[in-house]
Amino acid sequence: MFRNEFLQIVWERGRVDVPELARLLNTTEDLIEAEADVCAAQGWIRMLDSLIMATPLTDTGR
Repeated sequence: MFRNEFLQIVWERGRVDVPELARLLNTTEDLIEAEADVCAAQGWIRMLDSLIMATPLTDTGR
């Protein structure tokens, strides 16, 4: 469930920074970064420092 919400927000916004996403999902930045690492390894998102960006695969990861 968390991953679906995570990817949905990234997909809808196109890009979002880690602190904002943590606030939106009511969780810690550490948890967001850990989930981002997993999703980036699958190609569902891209990470650039603290910025999370959607990829064409973001919508299919949900």
